Amino acid sequence: MRLVAGRFSFSFPERRNAGDPWFRIGTLDVGTTVLVILLCAASMLLWAIDSSAWLNLALLPEEVRSGQVWRVLTWPLANQPGIWEVFTLAIFWYFGREIEGMLGRARFAVLLLLLALVPGIVGVLLNIPEAGLAPVELGVFLIFIAEYPFARFFFGVPAWAIGAVIVGIQVLQYLGYRETERILLLFVGIATAALVARSFGLATSVPWIPKIPLPGGGGGRQRRRRLPKGRGSGSGGRVVNGPWSAPSRGAALPQPPGAAAVDGDQAELDALLDKISERGMDGLSNEEKRRLNDLSKRMRKR
Repeated sequence: MRLVAGRFSFSFPERRNAGDPWFRIGTLDVGTTVLVILLCAASMLLWAIDSSAWLNLALLPEEVRSGQVWRVLTWPLANQPGIWEVFTLAIFWYFGREIEGMLGRARFAVLLLLLALVPGIVGVLLNIPEAGLAPVELGVFLIFIAEYPFARFFFGVPAWAIGAVIVGIQVLQYLGYRETERILLLFVGIATAALVARSFGLATSVPWIPKIPLPGGGGGRQRRRRLPKGRGSGSGGRVVNGPWSAPSRGAALPQPPGAAAVDGDQAELDALLDKISERGMDGLSNEEKRRLNDLSKRMRKR
């Protein structure tokens, strides 16, 4: 798929089997990203009905120490209604779908749980109350940037520069408010996002980040379903060789213009995707990554 027209100068390879939802509500496929947004929207409604009940989701260190341990996981769901909160949900939806498409719904759910759990525990230790999806949304956005650091955003600014500005502004705000302990919490969240992303095969532009053993770690993209033997991997079938495949004089049947090139590109694209399924994006060379992007663009144009 291609991102918003005119905003970015690159395309994603076509997703394969990345859209299986947890469940459906009517025609709405509810994957991990959509589920989190629905829960955040429900918390806004809860706040409007009963703000005291809404506080049961927030990270309040004293309450956690008294036994309400669920707060170290539920604090990102505690969102008040407001323009900034709606903007945060929109950013999370946009980039969350991309990361979920790379990891799959289950591993993306693990990523989000760790982005809540690790900063939540540190927040309790530092006695920092917390609520809202913004820190988790920032972690997801930075993972996207680590995967595509030179994607062009508005005015041609590369993604890595946008991320650096956002983190820098956040640090300056905390310094201005004299909340230096929140700077530590901010970088704990960023470090958690980086480590988990690398362990799941993402953030390939920063190979110096170590990988930690996690369930389901390894390649970043989802494994593709293989077609039964005897069927082609393209969108159409193939003609089985036999006496019917050519005229009686032995000449080959006429092929549509460019058909051989299409089959060759599809075969090469399938080979690269199979390699990603087995080894992750780290298993591709830089030249293979460029070729993957070129082939995906060419196939979409056709």
